[in-house]
Amino acid sequence: MFERPKGSGLYWVRYYVRGREFREKVGAKQDAIDRYQQRKVQARDGTLPSRTPDMLFADFVAEYLETEKHRMRSFSDYERYARVWCDRFKGRTLRSILPLDIEKWVTRRAAEVAPATVNRELSFLRRVFNVALANDLVDRNPMRRIKLLRENNARVRWLTDDEEARLRAEVGEEHWPLVAFALHTGLRRGEQFRLRWCDVDLPNLVLTVPRSKHGETRHVHLNDTAVAILRAAPSRLKSEWVWPSRTGASPLDAHNFLHRVFLPAVERARIDDFRWHDLRHTFASRLVMASADLTTVKELMGHKTLAMTMRYTHLSTAHRVAAVRLLDTGGEAPTGTKPAPEADSDAEQRATPSAQPTVASGEVTNGRCWDRTSDPRLVRPMLSR
Repeated sequence: MFERPKGSGLYWVRYYVRGREFREKVGAKQDAIDRYQQRKVQARDGTLPSRTPDMLFADFVAEYLETEKHRMRSFSDYERYARVWCDRFKGRTLRSILPLDIEKWVTRRAAEVAPATVNRELSFLRRVFNVALANDLVDRNPMRRIKLLRENNARVRWLTDDEEARLRAEVGEEHWPLVAFALHTGLRRGEQFRLRWCDVDLPNLVLTVPRSKHGETRHVHLNDTAVAILRAAPSRLKSEWVWPSRTGASPLDAHNFLHRVFLPAVERARIDDFRWHDLRHTFASRLVMASADLTTVKELMGHKTLAMTMRYTHLSTAHRVAAVRLLDTGGEAPTGTKPAPEADSDAEQRATPSAQPTVASGEVTNGRCWDRTSDPRLVRPMLSR
């Protein structure tokens, strides 16, 4: 029998049956003593309730990662999420974790990192407890009533021409092809760093992403710059990976490249608020600013829905300028010519201020509402009574 946390007055009992550890959270100290004695009698009589052991949270997460690591596309991310949760619930068992514990953590964590990061960590925890529930290690998933935070996915940060020149100077010509390839293909970080030569079709100017973010295969078309980068790649005909590690037996570690090369170069170039994923934003932004239609941009970006592509619409101003110019031409398309007004014998008389008629309040004349006027000769009926 033990108290956890210390000084809380909350007591647990722990016992072993056929070498398997069982833990139960009871409550008051005397209740825990009675429960422990009850379990001893039941174990001796063979009437102990059949129940799976209450595993430590960290132990189960380690088993889960070991089982799932070959099926996870971003195993390093899951390892990071696991470290966060194992540190939070250090020494805790699966059944001891309550929704309130998670809510408290979300409140503190949200002040440290972005909402998207919190949501990815919560999603990992939900998956862990779903697997535990399927194996009868817990009676309920404490994540069931936990709501994810609202994310702001409208952020669009792209690289200006001046920033690109400064970044290239700091990255260096040895590593610049990786950055330039991202700028000219819009590939996600994982898609680019795990790219294999068998998925590159240079004659047809296309590469294949076998498994995209949404689990589907997609094809990316290559421009001349991207093709030139691939043809000059040192790994060509030497490694199965387009961007290999030093040994060539594995792909280049993206996390290592970012923190060793890319982010220090961004800092030296004095480019504020810029991440690797913003290279992908730059690819899309430049397409839109070059008047590419949004459907084409959606296909090139590999977006599941057009709503994801709509974040770039504010960069395409040509159609909006054309729309407001319709007002200059009286609803006609802006062709550069405007029909001449019809002759009107009374035009000169209407142009004379003294000949202006009295306009009723709120009446619209010539596209303007004369409800208010600074001309004392234009009298509103309400004031003339």
